[in-house]
Amino acid sequence: MSDTAILLVALAILAHLVADFVFQTDAIAEAKAAVDGRAWQGLGIHTAIVAACLLPFVAAYGQRGLAYLVVVSAAHAAIDRTKVLLNRRAIAASNTRPAATTLPASGPGLDPGSGSADAVATPATEHAMAPAPEAPDAPGDRAWTPLPAMLFLADQAAHFVVIIVGASVLLLGQPTLTAWKDAVHAVGGHLLPVAHQVPALVVLVVLLDLAIINIRGGVFLVGTLLAPRGFSSGSEPGPERVGATIGVLERLIVCVLVLAGQSAAIGFVIAAKTLARFRQLDDRHFAEYYLVGTLASVTLALATSLVATAAIGAALR
Repeated sequence: MSDTAILLVALAILAHLVADFVFQTDAIAEAKAAVDGRAWQGLGIHTAIVAACLLPFVAAYGQRGLAYLVVVSAAHAAIDRTKVLLNRRAIAASNTRPAATTLPASGPGLDPGSGSADAVATPATEHAMAPAPEAPDAPGDRAWTPLPAMLFLADQAAHFVVIIVGASVLLLGQPTLTAWKDAVHAVGGHLLPVAHQVPALVVLVVLLDLAIINIRGGVFLVGTLLAPRGFSSGSEPGPERVGATIGVLERLIVCVLVLAGQSAAIGFVIAAKTLARFRQLDDRHFAEYYLVGTLASVTLALATSLVATAAIGAALR
């Protein structure tokens, strides 16, 4: 794949990530998951944000860019609505299971040391329609289910497929408009004073993609996995927010190590966290919670970093 094609895909993914994880507020996510008319209002607002983030493709490719915007925005709305409905069924099925057992004091909502108390950082999102459980769900509870997290991954995978296939069919190999080229060269010459701007842009955009996925996307993924029915975190900072911050730092460290070719050092990061919580691992519920969060967090960072490394390497060759 040429560096121009890699840049096109990376920019399309960046537009999606910005729309989904930067500009989508908790209020919009909660509205999308509502059981009344607010669901369509929230979905409409979010779809409009997606379309707005794709406007640069219209400026670059004209009518083909507009067609790409319409296809991706419509597919985004359909995928999001499908996930809400499937997630609602998963939560309803979980609510019919036996009552959850009581977790240890350092369970979900408190920092498990995995950085994966990202659970509390998860907005109400699709869980807004579910009644609050008497005790939080988490690995080790009989009412816990990983299905909402799996739906989250399936949702993102479906978005990426539409984005990449749509770009390949409608935009790849097509010339950009002259006005767009002139604007890019004018701005790029000041921001990236290098001889080969396209490879430099690939590196910049891929790193932005990697950062958003692991800072924002990772919070939602690990949080949904650890607490499928959600928490209500107050406005005051607490251990759960410290745990979410640790999770972000954990993923960023893993990304830096992979990009630097020092993947073997990832084991020391995990070992340091495990040592800090060594005594608590005697509790089976906490151990399950900790292991699920840690493995999910590290796997996300490792997988995305490997893809980013491959994309950057292909562009710089």
